[in-house]
Order: sequence, then C-alpha cells, then structure tokens
Amino acid sequence: MGAGLYLWREKSGPAPASASKEEASLSLELTQARVQPMPVILQSVGQVVSQHMVQIRPQVSGMLKQVLFKEGELVLKGQHLFLIETAPFEAALASAKAVADNAKGNADRLETVAKKGYVTEQDYQNVRAMAEQTQAAYQQALINLSYTDLRAPIAGRTGTVTMKSGNIVSPSDSLPLVTINEMQPILVQFSIPQQSLSRVRQSQEQHAIKVSVTDDKGVANLDQGNLVFIDNGVNPNTGTITLKAQLPNAHEQLWPGQYVTVNLHVTIEPKSIVVPQTSIQTGQNGNFVYIVEQGKVAVRDVRVDRQMDKLAVLSHGLLGSEQVIVRAPRDLRVGVKVTASKGGDAPAAEITLPDS
Repeated sequence: MGAGLYLWREKSGPAPASASKEEASLSLELTQARVQPMPVILQSVGQVVSQHMVQIRPQVSGMLKQVLFKEGELVLKGQHLFLIETAPFEAALASAKAVADNAKGNADRLETVAKKGYVTEQDYQNVRAMAEQTQAAYQQALINLSYTDLRAPIAGRTGTVTMKSGNIVSPSDSLPLVTINEMQPILVQFSIPQQSLSRVRQSQEQHAIKVSVTDDKGVANLDQGNLVFIDNGVNPNTGTITLKAQLPNAHEQLWPGQYVTVNLHVTIEPKSIVVPQTSIQTGQNGNFVYIVEQGKVAVRDVRVDRQMDKLAVLSHGLLGSEQVIVRAPRDLRVGVKVTASKGGDAPAAEITLPDS
C-alpha cells in the first residue's frame, strides 16, 4: 500500500498595518467673529419730491404779452415771469378811480348838509354806501392790474411753459402757465416696515436721524440729510409707514420724481457680533456657519439681523470669539481637521467697520 503524501499550507492574508495614516487636514481661510460697534441702517427705495411746488396760473384774462424767463431755469422768489397786456386794465382802473372820486366827493358834501338836517339820515347813508362801493370797485381794478405782472412766489426750477406770448390766457385754462419746483432743500419720501417704527422713534427722541441717499442701484452717493417726518398712520394694505427726509441738494443731484436708494441711519449698536457675509450658509433649519473648534469643523446655527457691505450682523448663535470659515467648500463635513490657509497661528482676518 503506497503511502499518501499530504501537504499542509498555512493560510495567509494582508499584514495588519503597523500604524494608521494621519488624517489629512484642509487648508481654509479663517477669520474670527468679532464684537464691535455697528450702525443700524434701514434701507428702502424712495422717491424724490419737492417740498414746495407752485403752479403759476393767470388770475385775469388777457393777451400774454411777454414771457420773462427761459423754461427750465432757476428763478428767484419775486422774479418777474409773465406779463399780460396791461392797457385794458389801466383803462378800467382809471374809470373806476374817476367814479370812486366822484362818489366820495358827493358823500362828503352831503355829510355837511345832513348835519344841518337838510337831508334825511337815510339819504346820506345811501350816498355813503354808494361811495364805498365805488371805492371797492377801484380797489378791485387796482388788484386786477397787479395780476398782469405774474411773479415767482418761491425760488425754484421752472418746468415747461405751456403758453407762449401772443396767446390769450384765462383763469379757466386747464394747464398752468408753468410749474415751479423748490429744489433746495428737497425731500425724499420712503417707507419702512411697521416693525421698525418703535426703534426709529426711540432714536429720534435721542438725536437727529441721518439719512443718506444713493442712486437706484445703491452705488453713487447723491446727498445726505435728516429725517423730518413720520406719518401718523400705518398703511394697512402694506404694513408700512411713510417717512420723509430733507436734504440740502446743493448740487441738484436729486430731481423730483427720481427713484433712489435711501439709507436710514437709525443708531449704532456698541456690541454687535459680525462675520463675513460669505461665511453664512443656508440649510433646512435656517442659517448656520462653519466654525473651527480644537482644529476641527463644527456647525453653529445663527440668526442674521442685517447685512451691511460685506458683513453679516448676528443676533443669535455666536459669542464673538469663534474661528469662522470664511468660504466653506460644498463637500465640507463636520469633524474634518482644518488649518488656516495663511499658515500656522496666523491672526484672524480683520473685519472693519463700514462708514455709517
């Protein structure tokens, strides 16, 4: 019987690692949330309005003899604007004066006779009343003559002249001869949510509230002034309240009817917590930021009160000393090791306060 040959082989597999590789860390831009003074600025779309607009209309009928200004130019208060033909009114004034003088003379003569009892008191009173009526007619004729010289009741910029010289003008004309808008100072009208009203009123009791105006894109600075008006009621349809700011408009960069961006500088909060806007993330439960704790990524839910320039002002979530990731990659995970992209213990990026 032949002997059988049996072979035995020890099972083998990959050798266990002697040590696990150190987890790689991401190099990201970090900054520190900061506590610093920050202005409370409410932003709104506003419309420029003249605080005083006057329509120049004729008070008497007649031929428009002369236009004494160029349409679109600035005029001064009291400046001559239009002249209506005066001849008919001068003639009416002369006639009224003659009648009034004659009636007054008769009344004066009759007064002496009445004192002697030669005429009744009633006859004298009738003549005296007639004299007063003719005097009133003379005064009206004098006023009508003054209406032929139309002057600017305010200083401002003129609009389109609707009637040229040679035309007959009348108080019943549908269009004014010209409209004058006061330009310096000027008003900007805008609205804020009713929830902001109490904060605005509290600040107004303590100091004048500044208002700055930029163009409708919020870029070019146009002017700045003060809040001068808060409406006495909230619009129930929109839940907003109307405000007005007065601005000097020294260079006439603001024009009636123009839409602008209004910044209402309500107050300055001395201890606001701020982070870069780019650090704010949005999730299913609201806003959050990625922070670094003990070298690893963590998440903090935050509540953004407002945004200014490139900063976000937080009302909840951070204490103001956390290391915040400025720009988080999309696949960033909690627990990943992170180092500052500037290397080592580089100081956190400085967050500067924007101009208020």
